[in-house]
Amino acid sequence: MVHAQDSSTTTETSSGTQPAVPAQAGTGTTSPVAESPVVESTEPTVAPSPNAPEQTAPVEPVAAGNGETAADNPVQPVEGDAAASPETAEKPAVSVPVAFDPAQVIERARNLATQPFENPHRDLPEALANLSPESYAKIRFKSQRAFFSQANSGFALDLYHPGNMYDVPVAINLVRDGQVQAVPYSAGLFDFGETGLSGNDFSTQGYAGFRLRYPLGNVAGSDELATFLGASYFRIQGRDQVAGQMARGLTVDLAGPSGEEIPVFREFWIVAPKEGERKITVFALLDSVRLTGAYRFDIRPGNNSKVDVSSTLFFRDRVEKIGLAPLNSMFLYGEQKRRRFEDYRGEVHSSDGLLINNGKGEWLWRPLDNPANLQISSFLDENPRGFGLLQRDRNFDHYQDLDTRFDQQPGYWVTPKGDWGKGHVELVEIPSPSESNDNIVAFWVPQNKPEAGSELTVEYQIAATQDGSDLHKLSQATDTRIMHIPSGGDDAQAATRFILNFAGEELEYYLSDLDNLQANISASNAEIRNIRLMKDPENGGVRVMFDLIGTGEAQSSNLRAFLQYDDRVLSETWTMPWVF
Repeated sequence: MVHAQDSSTTTETSSGTQPAVPAQAGTGTTSPVAESPVVESTEPTVAPSPNAPEQTAPVEPVAAGNGETAADNPVQPVEGDAAASPETAEKPAVSVPVAFDPAQVIERARNLATQPFENPHRDLPEALANLSPESYAKIRFKSQRAFFSQANSGFALDLYHPGNMYDVPVAINLVRDGQVQAVPYSAGLFDFGETGLSGNDFSTQGYAGFRLRYPLGNVAGSDELATFLGASYFRIQGRDQVAGQMARGLTVDLAGPSGEEIPVFREFWIVAPKEGERKITVFALLDSVRLTGAYRFDIRPGNNSKVDVSSTLFFRDRVEKIGLAPLNSMFLYGEQKRRRFEDYRGEVHSSDGLLINNGKGEWLWRPLDNPANLQISSFLDENPRGFGLLQRDRNFDHYQDLDTRFDQQPGYWVTPKGDWGKGHVELVEIPSPSESNDNIVAFWVPQNKPEAGSELTVEYQIAATQDGSDLHKLSQATDTRIMHIPSGGDDAQAATRFILNFAGEELEYYLSDLDNLQANISASNAEIRNIRLMKDPENGGVRVMFDLIGTGEAQSSNLRAFLQYDDRVLSETWTMPWVF
């Protein structure tokens, strides 16, 4: 649900230029763009950290590999300076735990919003600041030192070391039986591998983030379940899934004219799961120039792991475009081949489409693109039922990538809780020459813009799904291919041919009466010709082909296509913007 207070009402527009955009959505950097973005406005229709809190005590890390936890062996209070010397780095000083109340996190965020913003980034010791990404990746948490007991709960907690781009000290607190203790920095928790570093080379504060592990594949395993690392980024994984796209706590003015503002999680409280409990809860404090936030994440492992997110935001100043439930992904190229790359792989992407279930019940499928220019698409809606970036293509042969395994990366599906009101799902596609850039972002933008002093509460769930086939009972738009048809003289105009595949659910039942199966296709500012519909015995379902011809009066067109039999809608609505 979304609850807002003291917010003014404005009308969302779907046009205009964006002079400043993120060059890489995963890093928060910006660069100027001279061209105006293509804007796709779709009206929904129905087809027929601050430091640890005062009195919060540090906790001593205890190995989880042998089933022993700090909860099993309570720490003893220690007097004197809590800073660990190199000789005692593996056993930092500890203090008496204090009571924890989740409401305290909300109050921390509310109070922080009344104070001037302080930049959370810190100058790291030179040895850490100069690490390359490859060297930083060699710093590993010692798994035998993990927090919590996998023998009792299945969960294990690892920490990430500061370094390279991770220069925000993040405070980590553990909550056991209603008592909270802070985890002080300890170099002894890490193996510095081939970096040439050791715990004696620097002193630092806090951590970069953390990872949760759980036996997803089998009872004796220890697989990555969730990771919180960098700014407000986090990800979850289900069974037989590998790391792919990410979610964020929030976006602020992403792809806006003033440049993006990057919120960060500054502190976490991780609740130790009880024996037999198949859920772990994380609280987080978010801070940014114009807002603060208190977050709760209830993470449930499974085939499609899920996280229930609840956030309460407090605004120091007015925000022009707030992005709720944002998802981050990468799309370099796919089967439509709209841009060419010299690469042995047939496709390179972590997601291949945006799926939306709008407030009127329509299911929209929007294939992703790596455009030549910044492209922003807005899907106007009221009380959306869900949206997500999905990896629909699960055929390894289409990727041929044994390292990244795009075929095993999860799609993320966002389910709002309660009514989110009027607004739009926004899709930002940023030109990228490399797969190292997360150039795709999707999020919900409420129509009412938050004002200074206002509060906003948002609740939703993110599921790490496969291809989204479990989300509805309609045929899926599985493939999009595009080719140019040159003019053939005075009587034949140049055209663009679209080849779409639809498959699944009840579609097979209607193929016996193909003559009465219809492809409902429309395009703004253009003419549709040569519609063909045929069975696809190789891929299953049907193939739809049509030619698009511009009228010469506009530079772009919005396309829509779906299948129907009489008045019965059989498929999702495929939609795409096109620039002539």
